[in-house]
Amino acid sequence: MLRTSVILVASFGLLAGCASSSANAPQSNSPDAGKVDYDVGTPSGGSGGSSTPADGDGDGGSEPAIKGRDSTTTRGASVGPKVVKRIAASKPPKAEEPETPAPAKPKPGRVVSPNGLLGEAFSIPAATEKLPDFAGLTPTKAFIASGLDASATAPVVGLPKGVAAPIALRFTGSVNVVNAGEYKLCATSDDGSQLYIEDTLIVDNDGVKTSAAEVCELVSLDPGEYKLELRSFHTSAPIVVGLSWAEGKDGTPAAIPLKSLYKPEGADARAKAGK
Repeated sequence: MLRTSVILVASFGLLAGCASSSANAPQSNSPDAGKVDYDVGTPSGGSGGSSTPADGDGDGGSEPAIKGRDSTTTRGASVGPKVVKRIAASKPPKAEEPETPAPAKPKPGRVVSPNGLLGEAFSIPAATEKLPDFAGLTPTKAFIASGLDASATAPVVGLPKGVAAPIALRFTGSVNVVNAGEYKLCATSDDGSQLYIEDTLIVDNDGVKTSAAEVCELVSLDPGEYKLELRSFHTSAPIVVGLSWAEGKDGTPAAIPLKSLYKPEGADARAKAGK
């Protein structure tokens, strides 16, 4: 009986000692205690930096101007920004000078006239119904146009021989305005055409036509030199395209004179090269 009591007391003392030891044991201060790692992946093909929108996504570019700009197919219309009634010139006006038509074959050392427009010709399908996306086309011919008069027997003065429909044409340069006022700007063509001033669509005369048609818009202009671009397309002969203006809404449009049109920089070199 005494032996049994001693064993029980000893067992109780052992259990109490274990409990006390466990309670006094130090706690772990490891920084990894309870930590959960999350694997943050990099998108496929990425480098872990900021992402760049895919082509055509986002708005990381300027506009055109127009740069309404065009669809990727020939049948897509080039729809520019909303027409405005007042345009600011990019340069001050040039001093008005008499017309100096460029000679067909300038003599060596002779000063070439600054007047005219750079013309470019582009091949297009015969089934074209609207102005093409010129950004996706390569010119087949470059030349100097010294006249765009739709009423003339040969509307495009300077159009190279062999340039025939179906064809798209683009004329670039500037128009010089000496007097402030309201101007009626007109684009005439068979088939469609569009006139841009300072990269802004002013006249929209797009679409297939059965005969030459004229569209005019009234714009307020101050004296200055204005960037100009005229686009046209022609699915069959004759190639008719013209650029005209009149002062005031009641004026009768007439072809813009050569002395008011100026070639862009590098136009003569491109025309000489032919492309």
